[in-house]
Amino acid sequence: MERGNWTDGPCFYVSIMDGGQFAIVAGPFRTHPEALGMVDPAIEVGRKIDPKSHFYAWGTVKMENGHREGRLNTQLGV
Repeated sequence: MERGNWTDGPCFYVSIMDGGQFAIVAGPFRTHPEALGMVDPAIEVGRKIDPKSHFYAWGTVKMENGHREGRLNTQLGV
């Protein structure tokens, strides 16, 4: 039986980098494959919101816990 909230442990996110700036845009996700599966949908939403996002570095990141919400979660239905 799992104890506590799963987001108390390591979680995965879709992330972006633009120069020296970093942001969490979707997540948290329990597994890396789940986060990877949301990269393309996040890119599509991001491009509709900010045309400059075409130039961002999109990827995934593992964080210590899941106590952050991705900025695009609502638009992605996460």
